[in-house]
Amino acid sequence: VYLSGIVLLAAVTYLFLRRVFIPNVRYISLAADFFPLFLIFGIAFTGILMRYVTKIDVIAAKELTTGLVTFPPTIPESVSSLFYVHLFFVSILLVYFPFSKLMHLGGIFLSPTRNLPADTRATRHVNPWNYPVHVHTYEEYEDEFREKMVEAGLPVVKQPVETSPDESEEKE
Repeated sequence: VYLSGIVLLAAVTYLFLRRVFIPNVRYISLAADFFPLFLIFGIAFTGILMRYVTKIDVIAAKELTTGLVTFPPTIPESVSSLFYVHLFFVSILLVYFPFSKLMHLGGIFLSPTRNLPADTRATRHVNPWNYPVHVHTYEEYEDEFREKMVEAGLPVVKQPVETSPDESEEKE
């Protein structure tokens, strides 16, 4: 008895139930997140059916698959329609793979951070392309926009200096 198909079916069922019943995961789930799960479930289910329930002619299935890969396809008569359903699901998954979130799996091997040393606590790595950025402190921000903040009713740390009408006449 091969347990690989049953374990795959159980794992996909767990991922589906997790996506449906855990509120945080359900909140971030999109319809496109369920499609690969259903495809993998269909592939595993049809594979289990072909292995244990309706036995198929493996030699004929290999002949058909080899013919599809090498381009002179021969269609044997002894291949079950369940094999064609299984082949359809696998083909759809292969076509869907590069355009889906599943492609992030390949990013593990292409990530530039895999080549960096893991000594972040000992050495501080500074990006050599970073240009110096002038930081606008809150005090500078408030000095620049204090009057507008007071007009809008926003709280300010330093109150604006109010000049009396007599002082403004003396300055002129």
